[in-house]
Amino acid sequence: MEQLSNKEQILLQKVREFLANGEKITIRLLQESLGYASPRSISVLLGSLIEKWLLYRDARDMIQSTPNFSTDSYQVKWIPLIWSIACGMPIFAEENIETEIPVSTKLLYPSEKYFFLRAQGDSMNQKGIQDGDLVLIRQSVIPEPWKIVVALINDEATLKEFRREWEHVFLLPHSDNPRHKPIILDDSDGNILIQWIFIRSFPGNLFS
Repeated sequence: MEQLSNKEQILLQKVREFLANGEKITIRLLQESLGYASPRSISVLLGSLIEKWLLYRDARDMIQSTPNFSTDSYQVKWIPLIWSIACGMPIFAEENIETEIPVSTKLLYPSEKYFFLRAQGDSMNQKGIQDGDLVLIRQSVIPEPWKIVVALINDEATLKEFRREWEHVFLLPHSDNPRHKPIILDDSDGNILIQWIFIRSFPGNLFS
């Protein structure tokens, strides 16, 4: 069975969600819900899924999902979208998980731990991370300089670029909003924890 790209997996999941809710699927609906700028991208992905016999058009030309399809048949991993991190750890309790999102294993290291958070604010919008976006995070005990990380400061999480210089930690925003300033911290401060690395962001309305 042919593997799906990550974009195809996300589109197929969205189509199945709409069908389960009894909604009439249109290219415009998919374009708006997935945050695409052009309907052509949706049309191309739909065409690919139809060619792979995962979707089809019925007698009324409506998009339908092929019966007995299971996302688990493809190489994806379900990653939790959590409400918050605190006290040094992501909280994976059931009540703190908003949903689970299928991600292609091509984007993941098999032995690593991942989760999603929702970005808040515009402090990293010049890096393409917008307010409300879903950000994929990988656990990393040793923070890597020049990477975007999730830093926990006094149990409050912030997404910034990480740099280290001597005994100081710098957390740098990348924003067109001038109110965001670099955060400079003492490396020995016990109230700082940096153990998670940003992988990439996705439009925030993918699974809203």
